[in-house]
Amino acid sequence: MGDHRHCRVSVLDGELELAGPPAALRALGRLLRQHAAHLEVAITDGVVIQEETEGPLTVGLRDGATLHFSGRRGYLDIIWEALDGVADQAETADAHGVNRHQHIEYLPGDEYRSPACVPLIIVADWPEPA
Repeated sequence: MGDHRHCRVSVLDGELELAGPPAALRALGRLLRQHAAHLEVAITDGVVIQEETEGPLTVGLRDGATLHFSGRRGYLDIIWEALDGVADQAETADAHGVNRHQHIEYLPGDEYRSPACVPLIIVADWPEPA
């Protein structure tokens, strides 16, 4: 299930989440890396748009189902690394009590993320048993 289309974006209890099986998160990360300048890609019940721009990483939500990333290539890498990292954590975890996840959000003094950045949680579903 490596297809990036198995990823999904949702807003639950006011929190923005990008979730999916580990292989799908990795596939999305690979696709985003390959097309950093501009990419618009469909995922389950939504769309991910990425644009290389000047400045820090900005994460936004448009129309309730379009996740938008923008920023300098080195700052977009924050998203790509998080997708791979969360997938790795889910596949190597011994305990299945908590889904592996990573928060991406602006904190005061952060030069890598924009103050306009909407907090995002990247979440890995537990891998299916082989």
